[in-house]
This record gives sequence, structure tokens and C-alpha cells, in this order.
Amino acid sequence: YFDLTIGELWDANILGENRKGLIAEILSVAQGEQNLESFLTEINDHWTKQEIELVLYQNRVRLIRGWDSVFSTLDDHLDGLILMKSSPYYLSVPDFKRDGELWESKLSSLKETFELWVIVQRSWVDLEGIFIGSADIKNQLPLQCKRFQNVDGNFIKLMKSFSKRPYAIEIFNIENIKKNLESLEKSMNAIKKYLAEYLTLQRTDFSRFYFLGDDDLMEIIGNSGEPGKVLSHLGKMFAG
Repeated sequence: YFDLTIGELWDANILGENRKGLIAEILSVAQGEQNLESFLTEINDHWTKQEIELVLYQNRVRLIRGWDSVFSTLDDHLDGLILMKSSPYYLSVPDFKRDGELWESKLSSLKETFELWVIVQRSWVDLEGIFIGSADIKNQLPLQCKRFQNVDGNFIKLMKSFSKRPYAIEIFNIENIKKNLESLEKSMNAIKKYLAEYLTLQRTDFSRFYFLGDDDLMEIIGNSGEPGKVLSHLGKMFAG
């Protein structure tokens, strides 16, 4: 009798119709609750063990890559948590509501932080290519160069701290992470605004510069002492 299952009793038609209906209802509730529990376990296992992919950049610092995969999983899990609230079993077990709200809050905060982080990282890469290693830029834009040096030091400090334990959940253990990222973004936006005005002035002084994009023009300005790099852009300025 220890091996006897409800399924066998059901198939043998030993259970009465009333009991069958009651058992079917109990099984349906149990299955629904198990699905919610499994989903919450999946979220917990993924984000407590998820290691963020890093890649060495310019032999200076390790940067985050694989953003698309991170955001895709975040969106899938957040959508699932919202959908979970519509389940008739969501409120039947207090732990489901508690854990669901906890993970929804954590993943929403994580997404906001990563969205800001990817903007900051891309801006840093753009400006790093302009200010690091170019003596001409340092001479022509000393104030902006000094401002970027401060940004550069803070950004590298942040990335080195994160790279020690590059797990998504560890972001919540980095003190003032969002505030620091917002400060970096604000500083780099100010630098980029100045650069845009500077490039406009350069084009006003020499109209042929209008034929060049910002990246090309910055390369010319930053390498005025290296004719080889400057000459490569002459064809764009004097086409035909």
C-alpha cells in the first residue's frame, strides 16, 4: 500500500466523483503554487550566481560587456514577476508576495543602475580615446584634460572594485553606486559639451573641417605633431 498513488486510485475508478473533483482542485492548486515557487527559485539562483562578463581594455581596466544578454534576462524576469501577481495562487502563500516584491524591487534597481552604467562606460571610452596619450590635446585643452583625469581616476577605481567580485548582486554592496555613476555622467556630459563647442569653433576657423566628423577632427587636433595621421584625412577635406 505504500506504493499506491492517487493516480492509480483515479484510474481504477475507486474514488467517487465528489472526491475526484476535490482532489483535482487540490492538485491544481498545488501545481500552480509549485510553478510560482520554481520561478522564484530560478530568479534567486540566477541573480545570486550571475557573473558579469568583463574584458580588458587598453591594458588599463576591465570593462563590462555582454550588456544585451543582461538586459534581456532582466526584462524577462521582471515581466514574469509582474505576470505572477495575476496568478490566483500569488496571495495564497505569504512568501510568494514577499519574495516577489523583494525581487521586483531588486531587479528594477539593478536595471536602472546598469542602464546608467552602460552610458557612463561608453562615454568614458569615447573620452579616454581623446584625452589619454595625446600631448597636443593636453596642451590645447588643459582644463578639460584635468577634469577628465579626475573622471578617469574615479571610473577606474569603480571598475577595479567591481572586478574583484563581478557578480550582479554585488552591485548592491558598492557604496553610493548610483550617486557615483550619476556624478560621472554629469561630469562627462559637461566635458563633451565643451568639446562640441570647441569643434564648432575649429570648423568656423577652417571651413574644410566641416567635411569631417567629430571623431576624425579630434584625431587631427590630437595628433598635429604626427603628419601621417593627419594626412589620412586630407582626402575627405579636399575631395575631388
